[in-house]
Amino acid sequence: MKKLRFFAALMLSAASLTGYGQDDQSLLKAIAPYNDDVRNDILTATQYPDVLAKLAQIRDRSSNGFQQVIQDYAQKNQAWFYEVSRYPELMHKLATLPRKTSREAVDGLAANTDPAAELKEAAWKLYNNHHSDLVKVDNLNEEAANAFQSMIALLNPDAQQAFKTLEEMPDVLSLLNDHADLVTRLGERYKDAPADVRNDLATLHDQLEARNKEELAAYQDELKQNPQAMQELGQASQEYASQGGYSYPAPTGDKVVNYGSPYSYWFGYPYWYGSAMWYPGLYGYGSGFYLGLGGYPTVYAMPSLGFSRWFFGGAYRYYPHLYRQYDHYYRTIAPRQYAYSPRTAFIGSAARHFNPSAGTRSYLFDRGQSFRSAPRSLNGQGYRAMPRGNSYSAPSRSYGGSFGGRTFNGGGGGYSRGGFSGGGFRGGRR
Repeated sequence: MKKLRFFAALMLSAASLTGYGQDDQSLLKAIAPYNDDVRNDILTATQYPDVLAKLAQIRDRSSNGFQQVIQDYAQKNQAWFYEVSRYPELMHKLATLPRKTSREAVDGLAANTDPAAELKEAAWKLYNNHHSDLVKVDNLNEEAANAFQSMIALLNPDAQQAFKTLEEMPDVLSLLNDHADLVTRLGERYKDAPADVRNDLATLHDQLEARNKEELAAYQDELKQNPQAMQELGQASQEYASQGGYSYPAPTGDKVVNYGSPYSYWFGYPYWYGSAMWYPGLYGYGSGFYLGLGGYPTVYAMPSLGFSRWFFGGAYRYYPHLYRQYDHYYRTIAPRQYAYSPRTAFIGSAARHFNPSAGTRSYLFDRGQSFRSAPRSLNGQGYRAMPRGNSYSAPSRSYGGSFGGRTFNGGGGGYSRGGFSGGGFRGGRR
């Protein structure tokens, strides 16, 4: 019965996407997971390819300037700049605050953010120790924001609002910027047949939602039958979150809330992340696992693209039961689940690890991830060995991300246009 349902969904998807090229279909699959309002804003933006091109130019100029300011700092110090830049109003207040303002007063500016501890530390360090460079970064942000406002002021009110909304979703804007040819084609199709394109995306959205629920149910059932794997998933979740440096509140219902502000579209996310990570709160929940009331383990989502790459990139050696469980899921459950549907981020990562000869093509439409970013091998680059006695000897592999038929291989896992360099850490200025 499940096979019949997946086959029917595949046939419906194939029918609804008739006339779209393979790469165009991949773009639709990247857009479809967003809600209806965001999809409509995206479609509006596709009508203005010249505006998107100019936005990319502003972004490139700003991110290059940002990197020039912070490049000589140690990675910990660079992280302070990235953290504060997520809150433009706070950054501007810090940059214009009279010198010798007390620590208590500076902390008060960040008191209403969540979580506040990391931001308070970053705000004070930059204000007290690196104020001149903080001012430079604030000026770059002001210049970019003013250029953006001047550009969209010429558009109609609906288009202005669409671009303002998307500015707060840097993962979406970057996707549109970095695949301009596909976006232009989609815009032309939408101009000719707006109702058809909206319906195609709505149908695909519903199919993906149904498919994701099927996948999650099978995944949850597998883990419930393996307490040792579940325990190791909790350990891996904590380790992954600690490496990201964030710890956020538990999710409510079936969604993770309170991600906090994304990294700045103008400056990008930290270049040392192993995969695109615009919303740092996702680091705490990339595993799809958390401890509920009374310490009860709960699996509420499939592993994210970032967690999957981290795990299969090297961390799996420290979680043998979870590794074997993932191997079993991939070889026995996943073939039934994905016989008639495209692979998700987790299954795509597992396929590249367990069956590299099968190829690297997959449809990676994880929310919060950008297709611009290619992962790096985690062996010796950004992966911190964990002090555990158990290990599971298996060959390690590195791999690139893919969008449609194009595979992007590289070292940085970051914003390559902005001049981010990959791996390790820079400089020594503190």
